[in-house]
Amino acid sequence: MSSDRFDLSGKVIVVTGGNGLLGSAYCQALAEHGARVVVADLPQAGPQRAAEDLAARTGVPTLGVECNVAIEGEVVALFRQALERFGRVDGVLNNAAATGEHLMRQGAVFSPFEDYPLAVWDEVLRVNLTGVFLVAREGGKAMLAGSGGSLVNVSSAYGVVGPDHRIYEGMKFASFPGYSASKAGVHGLTRWLATYWGDKGIRVNTLVPGGVENQHDPEFVRRYAERTPLRRMARREDMVGMVIYLMSDAAAYATGQQYFVDGGFTAI
Repeated sequence: MSSDRFDLSGKVIVVTGGNGLLGSAYCQALAEHGARVVVADLPQAGPQRAAEDLAARTGVPTLGVECNVAIEGEVVALFRQALERFGRVDGVLNNAAATGEHLMRQGAVFSPFEDYPLAVWDEVLRVNLTGVFLVAREGGKAMLAGSGGSLVNVSSAYGVVGPDHRIYEGMKFASFPGYSASKAGVHGLTRWLATYWGDKGIRVNTLVPGGVENQHDPEFVRRYAERTPLRRMARREDMVGMVIYLMSDAAAYATGQQYFVDGGFTAI
């Protein structure tokens, strides 16, 4: 296969959660492959500054947009600004999510299921599933206005298999139900959209990461690694190759699929 099939030069790709641990790595890799990147994230994440820094490092045009994916008007505005700036959208990486690290400051995110707060459940689904729906809807409209493109929804291994709760014993954090439920819903939405948009030139796939090391407790890292065939947690750089593939012409016949990058976690 010719290496130029992975070239993204001229493509405009919108990345939600674009300045997070994984989002920033995705944006960097996309820009290095020639894509014009729209970095979308919450105001406190500084997407405009992140986009400016990315452009300075890579020399490609970028745009930073403040966007809460759970707010319909902000998602509509995100794609309006992308079209105004670049005139097209060729790819959308639906990456924004409410994670345990994000929600820990609320204090109740890791409550026992029997006492789980409805407000936290609702917030997680609003970001992780309704937000994915809104970004897919508006991103799809933007791509339909051109010649199609690639939508990649980001799920999680915990949207496919249940967690081993033993690895969280004694930790300050844990797996929580809304995360697994919302990520499982992403898979269903991907398959629905793949069949809905298949004849319109839009490919829709799901990236399924395993656990990514992010200053975790060393004991948690050890437990997770023991549960994984490759004997380690993922590094953020481990995810970018699949994103480049799915956004590129190399994946021209790939749609409606789940692409696992989990070190074999779900193989056990």
